[in-house]
Formats: sequence, C-alpha cells, structure tokens
Amino acid sequence: MKRKRYLVAALALSMSLAIFGCGREETKQQEETHDSSVVAEVISDGKFTLNYTPNASMNPYTTTSELNRVVSELVYETLTVVDGTFLVQPGLFTKWSSEDGVHWTFTVDTARQFHDGHAMSAADAAYSIQCAMESETYAARLRHVVSAELGEEEGTVTVTMDAANTQLPALLNIPVIANNCLGMNLAPGTGPYQFEGDGTSLTVFSGHPDAEEMPVDRIELASFPNMEDIVNAFSSGTLDLVCNDPTGAIDLGFGTVSEARQYSTTNLQYVGFNTNSPLFLVPERRAALTHLIDRAYAVAMLNDSAVAAPLPFHPVSPYYDEQLAATLTYDPELGKKALENAHIVDYDGDDQREYLLGTDESSAQKISLTFLVCSDSTQKTAIANKIAGDLTALGIHTTVKSLAWEEYLAALQSGNFDLYYGEVRLGADFDLAPLLAPGGALSYGGITNGAYSEANTAYLSASDADRSAAAKTLLRLVAENAPIIPVCFEKHEVCAHRGIVGGFMPTQYNIFNNLPEWVIQI
Repeated sequence: MKRKRYLVAALALSMSLAIFGCGREETKQQEETHDSSVVAEVISDGKFTLNYTPNASMNPYTTTSELNRVVSELVYETLTVVDGTFLVQPGLFTKWSSEDGVHWTFTVDTARQFHDGHAMSAADAAYSIQCAMESETYAARLRHVVSAELGEEEGTVTVTMDAANTQLPALLNIPVIANNCLGMNLAPGTGPYQFEGDGTSLTVFSGHPDAEEMPVDRIELASFPNMEDIVNAFSSGTLDLVCNDPTGAIDLGFGTVSEARQYSTTNLQYVGFNTNSPLFLVPERRAALTHLIDRAYAVAMLNDSAVAAPLPFHPVSPYYDEQLAATLTYDPELGKKALENAHIVDYDGDDQREYLLGTDESSAQKISLTFLVCSDSTQKTAIANKIAGDLTALGIHTTVKSLAWEEYLAALQSGNFDLYYGEVRLGADFDLAPLLAPGGALSYGGITNGAYSEANTAYLSASDADRSAAAKTLLRLVAENAPIIPVCFEKHEVCAHRGIVGGFMPTQYNIFNNLPEWVIQI
C-alpha cells in the first residue's frame, strides 16, 4: 500500500437529464498539472468518503442510483475497457475473435479472483452479459445480442448477434458480478475495492493485482442527497472530489475552489428536422443550413465544456473525417449560396425567402418555421435562439418554441415542428441507427430513407481494415443529406480542491480510471 499517499476525497454526481432532447457530450482530455507547493486551505476529516444513495441497491445491474453506479466502478471491473478516445482495450476479456461480426468468441482472464475467493470463470462473464441484456442501463447497447453462453473451449464465452457489429467489444465494457448474484445487493466483484460489512464502506481487495498501488486503504460512503448538501460538503472539505456536468441544467459551479479535469463524452447535441415538413422534404434544403449553425457560439454557451463537431462522430475518434468536417464550418456567406442553390430565394422582393413547390416561381411558398427546444436548459434555448436569429436575418422566418420536457417530447413524437434542438448519448461504436433508421427510437424527423441505415450497417459490419472507409461513406452521406446537423459533443468534468488530488484522468466510462497513478497530497 502506498502509505505516503493519504487520500481525503469524495465524489458526488450532478443531476442528469434524459439521454436526448433536454439532456444537457467533449474534447480531448485536458493535460493535468499538479503543483506540490500549493497548500490546501481545505480542512480534511481524515477520511476518503464517496457520496452514495443508501436506500438504493449497490448492484450495478439493479441500482437506480447514478451515485451508486459510480461507487460500483471501484468494486466491479468490466469485460472490456473503453479509453478516452472510445477505442476498446482488454479487460476481464483478454482477447476476442469473430469472422463475421455475428458470432464471437471471448477469452476470460481466469487468473483473476472474486471478492468471495472464487476464480473468475466463463460462467461469471456469460452471466454478466445476460444480466446486462435485461438491464435498463445496458440493454439498449446490447439490443442486437441474441445469446451469451459458455464456449466450447474452457475459459471462453460465445456471443451471437442478430446483426453484424465488428465493434461489439466496445459495447461490452459492462461490470462483472459473480454468477447467480443478480439478486444480491452487495454482489461479489473483482475490482480493487470490496464492500465491507453492511456496505457503508469499502476496503482494498488484497487479491487484486493493483492492491498495493491503491492510494487509500478504506473508503467511507455517506449520503449528501441534494445539491445544497453537495456544495456545502465540497466547500467544507468533507467532499474533495466531485463529478460535475457544466453543460447541464444544474452546474454545481466549483470553479473558484477547484481544478477540473474534463473528459470526452458521446453526448451529441444536434439540430434535427421534420423531414415531412414541406420545406425539408428535399435534402439540399436541409443541408443548406449546415453553414448557418454557429458552433463556436454553442460551445461558449456551454461554458466551453463542449467541442464543436459538424459530424456525428466525436473528433477524438480515429474514424472522424477531419477533411470533410473542414468543409462544414459556420459561414453565413456560404450559407446564402447554399440556400440559393437549393432554390430558397426571395422571389417576390419582400426580403423574405420562399421555396418552390413546382418548377416555376408561381409555386413559391412563404417560409415560417417552428424550432423546438427544451426549456429546462437555458444554454440550449440560447443556442436555438441564435440559430433562429441567423436564419431570420437571412429571410427565413424562424420562431423558437421553448417547452418543458414533457411537452417538448410530446411535440417531437407528434411531429409538431419543423426543426428541433436535441441531444443523444451515442454508444462507443457511434451507432447512428436510433437517430437515422426508419422507425428508430429517436428518429423524430420521420425519416424513411433507408440509405442511412444501409451505410450505418456497412460501417458497423466493416472489418478493421475497411472500417475507416465505411465511416467516411456514412459521414459523407449524413453531411450531404443532413437528416440531422451535428453541433457539438459535451465535455463533463471531475473537480478536486487545488493542491490535494493529482494524477486523475477520468473517462466517460470510468471516473476512477488510472487510480494507481493518483497523487494525493494534503
């Protein structure tokens, strides 16, 4: 145990909204600095305390508490690991293979040990996938998994899909619990910490390979149930490490007393279209708006906690097309030309643009657009107003309709809009099917063009050698036809008091990433 490192910290999660719409994802990980000469002004209570929800399960597959899910990252390791650039690395699965992206074989690290003393087995891994398939948290990403069973060779698991996805391993960064332990509140895991007693504290698990490198022996769990309690606890030093979403409806605002480590997320903010709206039936008319969305303004409104992205893959992904993205920047002059090329012009000289229903000017139609945004986010409302203002200034009358979440969702589902400002948390594979497939769960725009699904399927099923080319094809199709127009990916952050905690490099999927390298000085 690294006795010279004494950790006094605590974790709290800010409130989060829905996965899309009103949800409040990001850039490259910020470089960290840690000045050991800085003297912390926060009084330590000598404990490492994490925030949790005492009346919710601690089991990662049954809990309803986001706080408890974060705590569980210390207790339960994952089958695979997804890094800060959304690439997959080995975890409790050491290797994998598939010839068709449908039938998979995974090899389990059987040298690993559970907290109850039994060795990791293929049965534990297969059982965890089965639990994830039924879990509200993980079921959506595994919707194409048909089965997870013991493989023919000892220590292997076979997974069968109903659709090819050569990036399946990136979706299997799911927590591993011991076989047949779904009903347990404190199920055994393989992580560096284990539950002690009634589950109100954690202690280092001596059977973990990194046990001697953990920065603290014991972790206490305490409940800080509301925002005021969290802020007060952090300010007083009871909490020294806090998760925050500066793009959300509630920004905990620790900037004056903390250092923030931002991390990339897959939360995409975008402009969506009603493709049944007369103006936006034609792809060229939708694509004309690409140069009229000021992404720099959006990033500024989100407290600089986002990265501009005109494509629906994160810029840190190796499959992001930088060359294509460079052609899709905010440029009102290019936007004007694109509108004219799409025959959206002022035909009658009243300074308002019209579009043609037929082939001659006698069919010109006036334009009046309704732009939906969720009122729960003042940032998104401001972004929507900026977009609407730019459109109106160019002669396309656009009215922002700001609605509370339930009304906003109802309007989307009924198709009562021309444009909407939305958000979606994509998977680590950047599968766009929910947004772009006909009948997709988030396809509010009434998309019927199957070309997006075909390109998306080709990308997901592409071999490692062909994936980059397939991604370029998909991204170009989306850019040219604009079923949606991406705006930015959010960044979230972990805050710590200056001069106390260093070396932490959180990722979207593991706040405690790189835990053996943390430096704690109090």
